[in-house]
Amino acid sequence: MKICIYCHNRIPKEALICPMCGSDVSGSDAIHQDEFYQSTLFEDNTEKFVDLTADEDEEKTAAALRAEKQPFSFNEAKHKLSRYIRFLWKKMQDPAESRKSRRESHNLYGYITFIISALLSAGLVTRIAVALANQYDLLSQISLLPAVTFEVEPVIWFMKSFLLFVAFYYLYPVLAYLIKTFFLHRRNAFHNWMTQYAGMNAFGLLLLGTAFVASLIAPILLAVPVLLLFLVHLSSYLVTFIASLYQTINETKRDTLYLCLGGISAHLLLMTTITYLLFLKM
Repeated sequence: MKICIYCHNRIPKEALICPMCGSDVSGSDAIHQDEFYQSTLFEDNTEKFVDLTADEDEEKTAAALRAEKQPFSFNEAKHKLSRYIRFLWKKMQDPAESRKSRRESHNLYGYITFIISALLSAGLVTRIAVALANQYDLLSQISLLPAVTFEVEPVIWFMKSFLLFVAFYYLYPVLAYLIKTFFLHRRNAFHNWMTQYAGMNAFGLLLLGTAFVASLIAPILLAVPVLLLFLVHLSSYLVTFIASLYQTINETKRDTLYLCLGGISAHLLLMTTITYLLFLKM
């Protein structure tokens, strides 16, 4: 027997044409005589096979060992949560805090606070909007109110509201940072500034959480106090924006009042544009 080098099948030794693929194997160069090559083509001789899966098995074993050495720890997650709660508690007691306390805070606390605020705000607004739409439909059927159908899809409304409030919460500290840097010529670490700004609104986050829970319990009955608490929470970001600029040393000829008005106007313009794009164009 010999081997066809084209299809690698065993063929009779005297064959001139491969019966499997029809190739010409009459020439001496068409007969592969390498024993190692022949042995690797058939399962009856696997002594010299190279196990290519050995490296993959070793990598999987190493990954499993690393996972065992660093398992998910609920105690560690609990510790991080308690640190974040202590951060908010300290900020509620002393919003300004000292520089030492600022350095002890995690740089991501500001971003986390803004995301939590956006989620709670979107949930609150969605809950109130859906409840009011359903209540109006009911009243229009049993009273003289005009029959107007309000279609509020909770999931879509929540997603759009979330994007809107993310922009609302992030724009104020970003605009304040830009004004401090380019107009007042004061250098601040951006991540630390975001954490500081969010911490100064820790009490507002408490009000927002209270309003959110109340909206889940009775969105119609408690609609007025819920909206009042929500407006106070939103106003705290505006107050913090103005206070942060007035507390910054101004050695330039620019009036701080006009810088505040410019920042508020920019925020209002951007929020109006985002609201239009999210709720009217989409």
